[in-house]
Formats: sequence, structure tokens, C-alpha cells
Amino acid sequence: MSNFEFLIIIYGFNSSLLFTIILRSIKKKSPRILLVYLFLPILLSIPLSLLLQDVLEIADISYRQLIANILVSAWCLKSFVSYKSLKVTLMANFLDDIRESISDKNYSKIIYSVFKLSLFQSLCFSALFSLNYLSGYSSLNLLDLLGLTICIIGSCFELISEREIKLFSNNKSKIIKTGLWSYTRHPNLVGIYLFFLGIQILALSAVGSHWSLIGLFLVTYLIFKTLIPSTEKKLILKYQDYADYKETVPRLFNLKFK
Repeated sequence: MSNFEFLIIIYGFNSSLLFTIILRSIKKKSPRILLVYLFLPILLSIPLSLLLQDVLEIADISYRQLIANILVSAWCLKSFVSYKSLKVTLMANFLDDIRESISDKNYSKIIYSVFKLSLFQSLCFSALFSLNYLSGYSSLNLLDLLGLTICIIGSCFELISEREIKLFSNNKSKIIKTGLWSYTRHPNLVGIYLFFLGIQILALSAVGSHWSLIGLFLVTYLIFKTLIPSTEKKLILKYQDYADYKETVPRLFNLKFK
């Protein structure tokens, strides 16, 4: 089985699951179902890709592949209870298109929208799927350790920033300016980006995986050109002192530690 055939099967499976979730969401008239289980197709595509690799004897499972699959599976499971505002921002246009298509009874457009969303979703996780095809030598190298370290740092950024948001949830009239938020305006998004960067670095040791860099480019675009600008636009409208906060705290990192 070629890499292309392998990816087509994964993409078809992912699209089918996504279509099922969207139909359920439409039937229940609840976009929340889609938002909660947005990454469920990716989570269930992981065992399928491992099964294909094993049954078709494409390659043996390597340590880097096992590590990447565990990390991404944990991230997908976490997404069921996290990233609500981020998913709403990402899916706003898609949900508007679905509502319009339902109103116009344009079912072909719904199908097209689902396949388009599935393509974007699959590309974002292309590093993992390239690892699940030909993951390279079983033993870990320095590049793998670097990727794993970056993943862990990214996950820590996410967990710490989410904890700080919860601790600050009783005071919604003020901006969080302490902890990680004193070094970067978006530590949660920085954490997500570092996580995907780490997975991509792990994938660099896989055979013929360089095509999957398109996934990292797509994630970079979504975070820095979609999520951050949209989030900051909302925060400026919500908090009067956010403009001053932007002047003192950088978008990414402030290397002048306090």
C-alpha cells in the first residue's frame, strides 16, 4: 500500500466520522455536539492507522510513533472538555455555512463543507499520520528527544494557563496579567503551537515525512492569522485596559524575566 492510499483511507474514515457527528448535531439542533467532539474523528483514526500498519505489514511500530500517538490521543481527549472558545472561533464560518445550507436545503454544499473541514483537520495532524505509515528506525535519536521535550513544554504551557484562567474566573472584569500571562498574551495558544511543533519534529525522523510540514504551516496560519487576531479583537472590545496590556506584554514571549 502506498502512502497516498494509506492517507486516502484515513481521510475517508475521518470524513465519515465527522459527517456522522455533524448530522447528529443538526438533528439535535445543537452545535455544541460538534464543538465538543470536533477531534473525535482524529482520535479514532489513530487506532485505524495503527491497525492498517500492522495488518498490511507496512512497518514495525517505533518508540517515536508510540510516543506521538499517546501524546496526540491525550490531546484529543483533553479537547472534549477544553478549547471551547477557540473551537467556536475556528468553526464560526463553518457553522454559518451549515446553517445557510440547511435553510436553503443545499445538501450538496453541506457534504462539500464536511469534506473540506475533514481535509483541513487531517492536514493539521498529518505529522502523526506520516509517523503511522513509515516511522523510521525504532530507537530514539536527539531529534526525537527535542520533539518530545517541546511537546511536554507546550502541554505544560496549556495546563498552567488553563489553571490560571480557572483561578481568575471569579474576576471576569479584569485581564489576567500574572503568571505566564505576564510573559505572553496567549500562553494557551503558544502551548498548542509548541505541542504541534514537537509532534512535527518527531515526524521528521519518519521515512518520507517532509510532505507533512504542510500541516505545521496550516496550524501556524490558524493560530497566528486566525485565532490570535480574532481573540484580541474580542478582548479589546471587552476590556478597556487591554490596549495598554498589549503595549507591555508581547504576543509571544518576553525574554526579560521578572
